[in-house]
Amino acid sequence: MTRRSHFQRLLLLAASTTVIAGGAVLPSSAMAATAAHTATVTTVASDHDAHRQHGSPASAKEWVETTDTVSGIKFQLPGKPKVIQFTQAVDGMNGRLYKVTTDNGVIVFAVFDLPRAQGELDDALQGLVDGYNAGAQSAKHKLSSTDVHKIKVHGQPGLDARLSAPDGAAGSARLIAGDTHFIEIISLSPKGKEKPMHDTYQQLLASVHNPHTHATRAD
Repeated sequence: MTRRSHFQRLLLLAASTTVIAGGAVLPSSAMAATAAHTATVTTVASDHDAHRQHGSPASAKEWVETTDTVSGIKFQLPGKPKVIQFTQAVDGMNGRLYKVTTDNGVIVFAVFDLPRAQGELDDALQGLVDGYNAGAQSAKHKLSSTDVHKIKVHGQPGLDARLSAPDGAAGSARLIAGDTHFIEIISLSPKGKEKPMHDTYQQLLASVHNPHTHATRAD
């Protein structure tokens, strides 16, 4: 099995764990195939950046600074995350997925130990969409990606996309192919919750500190 097939399978599994919004169900088969034990993670309650000039998507007490100890990447989430660990033995690759469910939907930050995966950004986005749709209850819950464009995040190649479904579910995705790790950031919200979840997503992007880049915040 090639690295790409391993990578696509892992993204399918990772995407299936985000299936909260949009009326879809979490596939039990995907969870069974995943080593769903708690990863090593450091969380510190923080009010840094919790209050913005035009309001905040979460209160200071809700935001938690989290460190992926393998990569050293730090980021803030609107609550203590549920952590799912992927392993080379079970999933074909090592990685950690941090997920928080709020009143407005679900937000995910995932780090995979895959260096220099620039050529797999498009495949990763397709794997994300396919993984989510594998658990959709009907066609009206299935996601599609739009407004897809390549970006640079402090010199690292990435991809931004909007996510939407016919039932009104909406979200965003950012994929970053770093020199040492592949990062996946996802938000999803049901109809009517798009604005507060988008604000939360933007706050998460602004909080990312990747020690493998020279800058301390995402673009």
